[in-house]
Amino acid sequence: MKVLILGAGKMVEAILLGLQNETDLSQYYVYSPSGKSAELLSKKAGVHFVSSLDEVKDPAWVWLGCKPQQLNDLAKLLNGKFPQATFLSMLAAISESEQRKILGVSKLVRIMPNLIVRFKKGITLISSQSATEEIKHVQNLFSLLGLAQIVTESELEELTLLTGSGPALFYEFTKHLAASFTSLSELERENLARMVLSGSGVSLDSTSLGLDDLIGQVTSKAGVTIAVLQEWRRLKLNDLIHDGIDAGKKRSAEISQNLRGS
Repeated sequence: MKVLILGAGKMVEAILLGLQNETDLSQYYVYSPSGKSAELLSKKAGVHFVSSLDEVKDPAWVWLGCKPQQLNDLAKLLNGKFPQATFLSMLAAISESEQRKILGVSKLVRIMPNLIVRFKKGITLISSQSATEEIKHVQNLFSLLGLAQIVTESELEELTLLTGSGPALFYEFTKHLAASFTSLSELERENLARMVLSGSGVSLDSTSLGLDDLIGQVTSKAGVTIAVLQEWRRLKLNDLIHDGIDAGKKRSAEISQNLRGS
């Protein structure tokens, strides 16, 4: 089954490197406008590089790995090619119906993976109204890279801020946690904090306990840990987190609106 991938950015790279040794990539072809990024990625991931869309005949799937702002240019490049293909889009902020209209395609599945798919511990959100039969194939493929969950389009739009942006949010917290101490060097403190974050993830993988229960396992009455948590709760850390997420949702809506107006 031929798969043509348009774009060779970080997310496409993470997906292909994650799929290495997990599935047959001998029928995967990657294209980028300049050709440079696609050629480099093809060597790294073990897929075919193509310098022209005419080199791939009748692909079953066409993956869209470009930026949302490039969709109109992509539509001109495609110019009605591959009418029988099912399109797999990683584009944020543009609805399935809008993408189908701009591209002139009948079947399209939206996915929102995160970069952790490279390490087979990622999350991929999946939605489609036009390719209900093909969506299971997408779920099976991306299940090789972690959790692949079918959701509604509105759920995909909201939860992308959790699953896609989430790693950066945890990294930001970990950076400030390390900076709260003075012993050792900055790099050594960061290494300790990274190990705590990594180890906490391993702990989460090994239990079905809820987060409140896990917090309880680390704390004790009148101890040091609960003193930190109580101060954070007094300062309403939860409100700061919610306000930040609200800012992200607002920005997402602005980007979507700007793209509609472009």
